[in-house]
Amino acid sequence: MGAGMPLADRRAATRFEIVGELWGSVQALESMSVCNLTPEGALVESAGPLPVGSVQPVRLTQGAQTMEMRAAVRHLTPVHPEGGGRRYRVGLEFLNVTEQAAAWIGSLMDEHRQDSPKDEA
Repeated sequence: MGAGMPLADRRAATRFEIVGELWGSVQALESMSVCNLTPEGALVESAGPLPVGSVQPVRLTQGAQTMEMRAAVRHLTPVHPEGGGRRYRVGLEFLNVTEQAAAWIGSLMDEHRQDSPKDEA
């Protein structure tokens, strides 16, 4: 490929010029802290705001196990952590919870309940 060759001639794949507008979207996964969890939903902390009413893909991971589902964003609250910056508490409602997913979340909750310090009365 010579230096005098037009840019388009050096590309491995053919590119097409878009006349007018063509809209697209990009989906990026962000790791979030789970504040609390039930088989019906979760409260998570996010670096960015998620639009209330939007439906988001969710992947819960514990060790080698992963569960994927969809969740509707029900509420969003800005929080101001120490040290500055801004984060958001996001309320999620799981939409397609299978019996298997609910059981897995329940066992995850049981596992963390056992790891929590007991209340001393």
